[in-house]
Amino acid sequence: MRSDTFHSIDAQKAQTLEGQLAAQNLACSVRWMEQTTSTNADLLQRVRAGGGALSPQLLVVGHQTAGRGRQARVWQDAGNSLLTSLAWPFAPGAAIAGLSVAVGVWLTQSLRGLGSREARLKWPNDVLLHGRKVAGVLVELADTPQARWAVIGIGLNLRTPPDMPHATGLDAIGSNPPDRWEVLHKLAPALLAGLPIFAQSGLAPWIDAWNHLHAWTGQAVAVLDQGETRHTGIALGVDDSGCLLLETPQGLRRVSSGDVSLRLAGAGAGASLGSP
Repeated sequence: MRSDTFHSIDAQKAQTLEGQLAAQNLACSVRWMEQTTSTNADLLQRVRAGGGALSPQLLVVGHQTAGRGRQARVWQDAGNSLLTSLAWPFAPGAAIAGLSVAVGVWLTQSLRGLGSREARLKWPNDVLLHGRKVAGVLVELADTPQARWAVIGIGLNLRTPPDMPHATGLDAIGSNPPDRWEVLHKLAPALLAGLPIFAQSGLAPWIDAWNHLHAWTGQAVAVLDQGETRHTGIALGVDDSGCLLLETPQGLRRVSSGDVSLRLAGAGAGASLGSP
């Protein structure tokens, strides 16, 4: 089948998703592109320029040439990924501490609802499947006079990337994994329903869910900053700001995400995927 035919099918599926969201009173524009540099960068530029008024915007692409994640990491796009970003307008100056942690809960619950029962969370913004990274979240902000825009980027491996032993894909759950649109039909309503609640209540409604889904609860971990170990201790849960609670010999520490990384104690740095 020709690539332009695939493009047409995906564009139609984007329209279908937009219509179904509207039918659920979850108004959101859905745009498909065959390729862009980065879904986050595309939407950040768009909202800063005043495009799309003050309404949620979902961008889905087939391939991106400069996908990125925390700490300037690159998202290794092997062409078998869901690459999407949602631009959501909060009130100007709104506090959004812990948003990426909440998004991780919605994403993991959606994957579990699609059959990935082993999906778990790794602080601060990764989803693991059978102990390997299957998805990442990157939240970036754009302030305009009308809104504080949160651009929520999600990169999800639909199929296991080659030559990346620390990564996996949804094909790990069986021979017929969901495609990008099946995932989005589950995920987009979860995002659009959760964000207004987050705007009112912050992370609090999802702390228990995050802690329940936490992959490394009770395990010895190391907090790394630029590759250097900053803290070691026992991983507990998160607080209402999305900080990791770490039990150390010096007492309880709150670790903010910033530019730090989390590893199981004694584990190597390993490969890391980014996000859109």
